[in-house]
Amino acid sequence: MKKMLKRLLGLAAIGTAAAGIFYYFKKNTGIDDDEFDDDFSDDDFDLDNDLKSASDREYVSLNSAANAAKEKAEDVCESVSEKVENAAETVAEKAKDAAEDVAEKTKEAAEDVAEKAEDVAEAVAEKTE
Repeated sequence: MKKMLKRLLGLAAIGTAAAGIFYYFKKNTGIDDDEFDDDFSDDDFDLDNDLKSASDREYVSLNSAANAAKEKAEDVCESVSEKVENAAETVAEKAKDAAEDVAEKTKEAAEDVAEKAEDVAEAVAEKTE
């Protein structure tokens, strides 16, 4: 355990020394490695010349923007309403078809039960005679 601790402390000391040497040379070489200094010195952007005078600017009326949004919302609501109506009609048709199928199957089952009941009644009548 002591041997491993000595190795670990030795590696830490070597790493610290290497980092110190690296930073010493980096500081003394005078090389500025900041890559982002040139990104903010854009000569094409001049705020005073880029802005138009207030009389030349075009503004969007809030009322016209609100009206456009209202019209778009109305169109969307109308479209959704049509789709809901179509879906409701489809569901109603499917429910009607299912109800007709159930009624038909119920009628057939009732006829089968009636036939079986008649057969049982005849068998009981024969046995009682």
